[in-house]
Amino acid sequence: MHSGPVQLVPSVIDVSIYLVGWTIGWLLLWRPRPIPAAGSGDVRRAIAVVIPARDEAAALPFLIPPLVAQLRAGDQLVVVNDHSTDGTGDVATSLGATVVVPPQLPTGWLGKPHACSIGAGATTAPHLLFLDADVRPAADLLDRVGTELAAHPDSVVSVQPWHATGRWAEQASILSNITALMGSGAFTAAGDRVTATVAFGPVLAVDRSTYDAAGGHAHPDVRAMHTEDIGLARAVGRSRLFTGAPDTSFRMYPDGLTQTIRGWTRSIATGARFTSWWLTLATLLWVWSLAGGWLVSPLLYPLSALQVWVLGRRAASVHPLTALLFPIAVAAFVVIFVRSLFAVVFGRQVAWKGRTVAAR
Repeated sequence: MHSGPVQLVPSVIDVSIYLVGWTIGWLLLWRPRPIPAAGSGDVRRAIAVVIPARDEAAALPFLIPPLVAQLRAGDQLVVVNDHSTDGTGDVATSLGATVVVPPQLPTGWLGKPHACSIGAGATTAPHLLFLDADVRPAADLLDRVGTELAAHPDSVVSVQPWHATGRWAEQASILSNITALMGSGAFTAAGDRVTATVAFGPVLAVDRSTYDAAGGHAHPDVRAMHTEDIGLARAVGRSRLFTGAPDTSFRMYPDGLTQTIRGWTRSIATGARFTSWWLTLATLLWVWSLAGGWLVSPLLYPLSALQVWVLGRRAASVHPLTALLFPIAVAAFVVIFVRSLFAVVFGRQVAWKGRTVAAR
């Protein structure tokens, strides 16, 4: 789109360029795909649920009770209390989980992959399910995950929960949620013809034998990654990805703007590094259409607002004003992406939960 004054009636070329980007957005997030329900006759193997937790006392009461209610014979529920300062271990114990305290973080490891590795080593069930503490699981999540793993034991099975947004900063970061689904390649109009080799950290399951064969979280390319989900998926080599809506959700950054910026800065540019080039390019073309279309002509504004509303609701709870004022979300995404890219390129450190993490 050429620069210049805003035109009430844009040129055919400008509209055509905009519509290409707008159409790409629909194709990249063509359909959400919840993890299938388990059949009444399905018998799943035992699952070891591992929850890495650092200062998560406030989140665990929303996670552990629904999990306890769906445990079956042989299942294990372990919270790895990663040197918390807020009573995480006491809360987890009171709610019925087994608590494991890892040793001090070894050189060459980051906190979450180390906690996951310790938790896996403390369990014996044939299936592993790693859950972030802020996840609010479906009432039958374990059965659904177990059934999917039984059918695909050589794959990582992963769910991106539906983001239950709250504060305005979380709403403003909605494009980060949308592009995370787009960049995975699992929800395009091409369906299963696109092979996914990434995963979503909040809900990640794998058969233990597959996990061990791939090196698990101790793999040299996984232990030092803050996007350890992507590292593990790449080590395994194949993924089956699903969306959490309508019944598996999370609250990502409830503490506001600073936490939101730091959280997305940790992951978004690094995730782009491991996304297929054509998906990265297509996603950026879509964002570019949002950024530039309404500047070319106000007549295009409602089309983008509608698209942000529809696609946004496939990834998160979206307030109508967020869609109506979507240029704010575009600006927020650009700031977060540039900040994350800068941190990756120049090897900057990002603070998270009292630790510094290399953006690379």
